[in-house]
Amino acid sequence: MTKALNKRPRRYLRSRITRKLILDTALNVFLQEGYAKTTVAKISEQANVGYGTVYSHYKGKDDILKKVVDSILEDFFILLDVEFAPQNYREAREIFHNLMLTCFRLADQHRPLMKVFQEALGQSESICSYWQGVMEHYTTNAFNSICYAQEKGLAKNFDPRMGAKAYILLIERFIWEVVNENEKDLEYLSTFLTDMVFQGFFNPPV
Repeated sequence: MTKALNKRPRRYLRSRITRKLILDTALNVFLQEGYAKTTVAKISEQANVGYGTVYSHYKGKDDILKKVVDSILEDFFILLDVEFAPQNYREAREIFHNLMLTCFRLADQHRPLMKVFQEALGQSESICSYWQGVMEHYTTNAFNSICYAQEKGLAKNFDPRMGAKAYILLIERFIWEVVNENEKDLEYLSTFLTDMVFQGFFNPPV
């Protein structure tokens, strides 16, 4: 019994190490080969682990790609989960601006991988479904923020659901503009979009 208990942590640690090895290797393969040419066989070969071992940890290359992208989005999700509670127009604008800028900086920082992900979006229903879930998470957060701002008299009276959807679709569009290097001045982009959103949605200070 004691031996079994002692072995559990070791097996768990070994499993964590293997999972990280697979993800790190997969990232390199995706960047070198692109989405279409990446296979589980190539990942397992370069990671020097068994083909079956990869599948014992992940469902396939789409599942692996999702986990890699999750690690990129983790910091942004943490920001989204912070309670939106500005006391005035200036604070609300600053929060929106910082969220936009962080999002665009992440896209810029991880451009090679985001290009792989963009390729995957055109080929995989699973990846499209995953991205839709990410966008829905963002939209729900935006909806809650708009509702709070309306309750506090900071935002105008409009349909918060449609407003949130329009806002996130705008951000998504410019994420890919950043990834494809069509927009390079991220501070200007974030400021411009924040001003546009606030002029349309929010009540300016008197």
